[in-house]
Amino acid sequence: MRVWQAQKQRIRDLKFQTKIKLAFLLISLIPVIVLGGFCFYETKSLLLKQSEADMNANLKQSVQSVNNQLNTYNKIITFLSFNQEIINAASHTYDSAYDMYDQLKNVIDQNFFTARFLNTEIERITLYTGTNLPKHGNTVIPIEEITNTYWYPQVMKTTDILWFFEENTIFSVGRIFNTKQKDPKDNILFTQVDYASLFKSFESLQSNGAEILVTDSNGNSVYSSEGLKGYTDINIANKAVDELSWDGKKYTVLQSMIPTSGWDVFLYKPINLITDSAWLIILTIVLIMIACIIVVAVTGTFFARKMMSRIDHLHKNMKQVGKGVLEVTVSSESKDEIGDLIRGFGNMVEETKILIKKVYVEEIARKEYEMKALQAQINPHFLYNSLSLINWRAIRIRATDISEMAQLLSTFYRTTLNKGDNMILVSDEILNIQSYMSIQLIMHSNNFDVEYQIDDEILSCHMPNLMLQPLIENAIIHGIENREEGGGKISVSAKREDQCIVFQINDNGIGIPPERLPHLLVTKSKGYGLKNVHDRAKLMYGPEYGLTINSIVEVGTQVTLRIPMEK
Repeated sequence: MRVWQAQKQRIRDLKFQTKIKLAFLLISLIPVIVLGGFCFYETKSLLLKQSEADMNANLKQSVQSVNNQLNTYNKIITFLSFNQEIINAASHTYDSAYDMYDQLKNVIDQNFFTARFLNTEIERITLYTGTNLPKHGNTVIPIEEITNTYWYPQVMKTTDILWFFEENTIFSVGRIFNTKQKDPKDNILFTQVDYASLFKSFESLQSNGAEILVTDSNGNSVYSSEGLKGYTDINIANKAVDELSWDGKKYTVLQSMIPTSGWDVFLYKPINLITDSAWLIILTIVLIMIACIIVVAVTGTFFARKMMSRIDHLHKNMKQVGKGVLEVTVSSESKDEIGDLIRGFGNMVEETKILIKKVYVEEIARKEYEMKALQAQINPHFLYNSLSLINWRAIRIRATDISEMAQLLSTFYRTTLNKGDNMILVSDEILNIQSYMSIQLIMHSNNFDVEYQIDDEILSCHMPNLMLQPLIENAIIHGIENREEGGGKISVSAKREDQCIVFQINDNGIGIPPERLPHLLVTKSKGYGLKNVHDRAKLMYGPEYGLTINSIVEVGTQVTLRIPMEK
């Protein structure tokens, strides 16, 4: 009792200014505690949901990356399977050793080498044939050697390309069909791809503490992250499970599927990793709230107005800096925290300006060095002399198709390299795509038509080089080549509209699904694709220029490039 009375007397004896500060602090604590408790539970719940949503989005992105790779391999396999030269070579019964050697070297080896050269992640392509071709390394093997494999009956029952996994080896198997023979031979195309590169997209998920497991339709493990290697007791029977306990830990489980192969992908992430990050953010919020209370208690009404005037001035400067105006007008000679903050902010802005200038200059220099290094790898004179020699040899043996191809390649690379200049005449750019189109027509056996409508008025204008060739390439690969029937057509037009040059590439291919159109100009591709052309045009001429894409599924696609007219 005496202790309590002594404490009460001590409080009564405090200075009035101290009492006001304590009362102000206690009153401030009431809303802070209420809001803090609300934020505690809401933030934790929100962060858990957001973390799961982010993991799900990253998982789907990684799965889509793997699926895209498998689709790319399937397209290569389909192309080889429908190559008439390969079909003929695999269906013919040979009476002559010379004919066998000719088909092995000049048809099968050549086509398989080209396919692997264009996609280095393909490790092996093998033709298992029912004809009398002899075993030729890993390129051609008699089909009798695989009739006892577990996957052979599955392949012979379907027309699809099937994917299998066996001892860290990923391979696809598909039949080659010959519709021109009454009783065709059985032929199977076997393709092995790089195991590590196929699942490389999962590494970003694993770096964040997640474990990845990929299984085939029978539940067999196709791929597992390091944390799962050697474990076979993970419960994956129930694919709809959201959480599981395993090895003494609780895991959040997400599931997706790779459509092309039919494989299931499971993501396991310890719940404690998610909640730990949530607690860290919540603790930060609590610390900030405590700091706010301390600032309210320490500041006094006497110094508040003066201090706030400097803070207001600093805040206005920060807004200007946020808008890109890197000029600071506030200064302070004071030695207190606000003065240090003002001086620190000024120093930070000056350092930022120096850093921006340095990074900008270094980035421009790096790009120039990269371009020079790339150009230095190509010796135009050597290239032209080589093509000229090929042309001369072709003329001597009367191989007009080889001669034509050599001349087209010479024209294409002359306009492409353009003596190292990034700007080119429109007439030379048109010549470039005409040469490229002629090469593609030869490669595609003239199975599509080309139409040009070029306004002579724009031929003397200048434009960046290599802007149209990627558009032509996309029209052929993603439009014309995917048509199930013939009759493909590509039209190229170039005309003047006001003070602009408008190029249009039209094809009657399979079209683009509406849901994909908004992403084509914002998503990076592996090659020099639509986004690169679009970004390059906007960077050089401004946001009102670049590409627009219109497409109707099963009707065709129109890609329009608009740039300013420069004489």
